[in-house]
Amino acid sequence: MATQAPSDLGASLGSHDTLGQRIRALRQYAGMTQVELARTLGLSRSAIAHWETDRDGRVREYLPRLAELFQVPPEVFLTGMATQEAVVQLAIDEVDLLRLYRSLDVGERLSVQRSIVRLLKRRRRPKNEP
Repeated sequence: MATQAPSDLGASLGSHDTLGQRIRALRQYAGMTQVELARTLGLSRSAIAHWETDRDGRVREYLPRLAELFQVPPEVFLTGMATQEAVVQLAIDEVDLLRLYRSLDVGERLSVQRSIVRLLKRRRRPKNEP
């Protein structure tokens, strides 16, 4: 079955009202901590915390770098919207999973993603390792 699938990241970002919330969601989606993002940008962790709680106006000068780092269009930070369409072949179980996944909020989606990563890591471990 072929379908067009919009970016789930773009859909989740649209639910965030503030720039700080969008930055936090993108950072978490990328699997980065505030400390890691701060180091990457040459800033302090508290600067990132201020951005994510909408307490620092200087964030706008870093938006082009953040867009490049997170590989999203700059308008994501301003509107929370980004779409990407792709034609893909999906099996019935994949369609069901995608439908269920899209019904989750961003926190729940991140939790599901982390669970999948843990499952894959367990599968890669040698059998004699706990």
